[in-house]
Amino acid sequence: MKKAIAISVCALLGLAAGYFAAQPASMWYIQSTEPDMFGAFALDVIDSSIACNCENKPPSEALKIVSGDLSTVRGWRGQNRSSLMLAQEIGLGYVRLSQLEQKLGNGAEADNDMKHGQHELAALGWKDISPAHLTALVKRMDSGYQEPYQKEKNAAIAH
Repeated sequence: MKKAIAISVCALLGLAAGYFAAQPASMWYIQSTEPDMFGAFALDVIDSSIACNCENKPPSEALKIVSGDLSTVRGWRGQNRSSLMLAQEIGLGYVRLSQLEQKLGNGAEADNDMKHGQHELAALGWKDISPAHLTALVKRMDSGYQEPYQKEKNAAIAH
């Protein structure tokens, strides 16, 4: 009887240890073997990713969010210089910053951020890096993050 109890307790302790150790072990494994996949996962997990729904926030608050997210992505890129996905996110992040700086009336900062974004995207081989094209692209991408009722409202206004 004591042997059966001891085996059951050991089995339960083993299950509990495995339950808590599996996630960190798998995260470490994926990060070390597939840094691009881990970066994509981490980018998706960010509280509010760079492609956030900032339409309902004041520009100054949205600027803080995008700046913080851009800083995080730049940190990841420091760990994985060859990641094309992170380079693209950084370029588009700078375009978003430029739009927010423009809304706040900071023309010089907006131009500087746009130039950083254009530089990042040109290094990736993008052909059209004009400010008008990049601004329209980011607006189109961000429109996918609107709430469903907001999309319907915008569609009704457009017609």
